[in-house]
Amino acid sequence: MLDTARWTVLAPLLQAATAGRDLLDDTIRRLTPEAVAGEVLREIGDHDVRLDLRFDRRTTSHLCADAEVVITLDLGDAVRGLYGTDERPWPSLAVTTPDPDLDERGIGGWFQDRKGLAESVQELLSALRPAHRDLGELAVEHGSDKWGDLHWYTQHYERHFARLRTEPVRVLEIGIGGYDDPDRGGGSLRMWQRYFRRGLVHGLDIAPKNVTGPRIMTVLGDQSDAEFLDRLGRDLGPFDVIIDDGSHLNEHVRTSFHALFPHVRAGGLYVVEDLQTAYWPSWGGHPEATAGTSMGMLKSFVDGLNQAEVRAPRGEGSYLERNISGISFHHNIAFVEKGLNAEEGGPAFLRTLA
Repeated sequence: MLDTARWTVLAPLLQAATAGRDLLDDTIRRLTPEAVAGEVLREIGDHDVRLDLRFDRRTTSHLCADAEVVITLDLGDAVRGLYGTDERPWPSLAVTTPDPDLDERGIGGWFQDRKGLAESVQELLSALRPAHRDLGELAVEHGSDKWGDLHWYTQHYERHFARLRTEPVRVLEIGIGGYDDPDRGGGSLRMWQRYFRRGLVHGLDIAPKNVTGPRIMTVLGDQSDAEFLDRLGRDLGPFDVIIDDGSHLNEHVRTSFHALFPHVRAGGLYVVEDLQTAYWPSWGGHPEATAGTSMGMLKSFVDGLNQAEVRAPRGEGSYLERNISGISFHHNIAFVEKGLNAEEGGPAFLRTLA
């Protein structure tokens, strides 16, 4: 169904980035150093220095081949810098710079040139070890509407996603943005790619989209097609995070949730944005957010969390009652947690006591 060839390199690499050195090196050998170096280069972009990557006593040169500044690193250290959590100084770093003769500017001019070399070196090393940045800042930088453009969602995302930020997560966002223009949208996908430095980010839209990135995949499809969504979940999941920022039509929100929630990993989250449409009749909503609306669906999950208190005799309950372990509501956005809901209810005799 989908071309996931690059994912077969990225997924195990992201998993191994925080493992011990031996396991990471074995993973690089299995995936091939050439393929791994290719992913490193996609992440860091262009720089005006030469990057020499060493692995198993072999060195390959990348970026600006004729640059006078040469930065040498073990390939494993580059991977750990990009996708790992190790903040120690680079253990394998070597920098080679030109040693020119003094010119008419004298030693002051020489030192000025050296400052420029340091900036080039640090720019590359910073790209190889991205800084931990606030999600609101990333939203503004990448043009996501989740902060400031009618919504103030990133503060809530920070609260719920913080525990996943350094994990090798799989993210699916419904709705890429930009309407029918293939060259518009994708701001949130780029934001998630930088927020989840070890994450694989998937974007689903009903219109073709030309959104690219080192760990971004776009999928063409209709969120109202339950069979398609189920295939998508089986092909690309399980997901740690699913975000519905699609059509916001109530029927579509409900269809997408029921089709995709089974493809959320235990401990993961399903997020529904822009719940104001649950109250708007023109979007399939109702001023009281009744049972047929997206908010009505979410309200029913609250009762499901406590189904053990009302079901007699005790039973397992429905799939959703058993697998929704928490729900958090904020203005126009809800977070549904996937997990086992198996806590026992109170004994039957307590229900009759006054």
